[in-house]
Amino acid sequence: MQNHLRVARESTWFEIGGVVAFAALVAIIVNVTRFELSGAPLVLAGIVVAIVPALLWLSAFYRQDRIEPEPRQFVIGVFILGALLYQAIGQPLTREIFRAQDWLGANWVIAITGSILVGGLITQFLLYAAVRYSVFNSSEFDQRIDGIIYGAAAGLGYATMQNIQYVVGNGGVNLGIGALTIAVEALSLASLGGISGYFLGRAKFDKMGALWLPLGLALAAILNGGVDLVLRQVPFIGGDLNVNPWYGLLVGVVIAGGTFFVLFRMMNRLPSAIETTTSADEPEWIVWLVVAMGLAAAWLVRGNILEQTRVATVAQVSISYPATWSRASEPGALVAAMDRARGGIFGARVSVRQSPRAELFSASGAMTDAALNWSLARGKELIAYRLLETSETKWQGRDATRIEYVFLLDAPQGSAAGALPALMRAVDVLVVGGDQVYVLTFAAPSSEYDHLADLRERIIATWRVP
Repeated sequence: MQNHLRVARESTWFEIGGVVAFAALVAIIVNVTRFELSGAPLVLAGIVVAIVPALLWLSAFYRQDRIEPEPRQFVIGVFILGALLYQAIGQPLTREIFRAQDWLGANWVIAITGSILVGGLITQFLLYAAVRYSVFNSSEFDQRIDGIIYGAAAGLGYATMQNIQYVVGNGGVNLGIGALTIAVEALSLASLGGISGYFLGRAKFDKMGALWLPLGLALAAILNGGVDLVLRQVPFIGGDLNVNPWYGLLVGVVIAGGTFFVLFRMMNRLPSAIETTTSADEPEWIVWLVVAMGLAAAWLVRGNILEQTRVATVAQVSISYPATWSRASEPGALVAAMDRARGGIFGARVSVRQSPRAELFSASGAMTDAALNWSLARGKELIAYRLLETSETKWQGRDATRIEYVFLLDAPQGSAAGALPALMRAVDVLVVGGDQVYVLTFAAPSSEYDHLADLRERIIATWRVP
């Protein structure tokens, strides 16, 4: 047992170093050589970068149990199950059902509560389930430390699928920044999966009581939520516009190293036990009850926050936007707000501008002329502006025009901020009020535009002009 733990510790430190070295090497090479890809090659390269840390970690946990080796198919099977659970349940539940991205930024209390009850609880229950309902009752789960090994494998699968979605969903990422971000996810979720695995390992071979597994799940969820919150904020130390992913990597190393150090230390202090394949009969219904109560509480918080809005009014012009958004400043805008919490510098946004009617309308006074002139003006202001569609419509009984288009939004500091320009999709709604033309603009990353259709239409419907 002691020799087994020593091998586990040595392999863990070696592989943490391997993941960090790989991510740092990719980031340095990309920054020094200015190596650039685009399109499908960029996506493919990002997927490869997302998979490599998982391969390093899986080899570590497979080697560290080499005294009494775990069957390769069991370790890989739990890894794949973790990935499938993220794709089939974790992501849809978090983003589509609970819509955590739409309300976690309301304030710090909500951010902490939501991160624990949604992100932390869902993630940790799925990692727990990946082990508990697969390999847990197998004869190959024959030592306490196997819980950590399989828990970490489930966490790696979860992180790897999450990282692949991150790459594919963004149409490829800056490989330097992406490698650091991917390494952080792999480090954190591997170690957090190890926590759930520790409690499972103890539950199988020691009589820990009915509250042991629920306590372990709750603790893992709290730590998961706290880690997620910290890792989201750390890269922005020094200001929202100064993104430094190296800070995140440093914190990820501390979290993973510290977590595994504590887990192995606790394992080392356990008295010798006769470890058999007969598990303690821990009641499962308490675990499910804890999950149900936590998600019910999260649902109540979600409903309360999503219903809250704010109203900004300037010179008889007002817009209503989600309470989780914040006021922003945009050149030429009377009023503007954006979703900084969810998207940072590329978050969804709304703004209202005005232009003298005489500057947009021709002698005929047709809305089509105003739309054309406005579109030409926007084309000069925005990078890579491309008109998609212009249509006549009605807004609160008035004639109006909708102009849909795409453009590239660059970071305020350009490449110095370490972020690639984002493809944005937007709609401008033009309405005449007296001798002025008022224009409401709603813009969001192209990948999210369709998902925000309901919010977009609510904002347009509640807009007020003279």
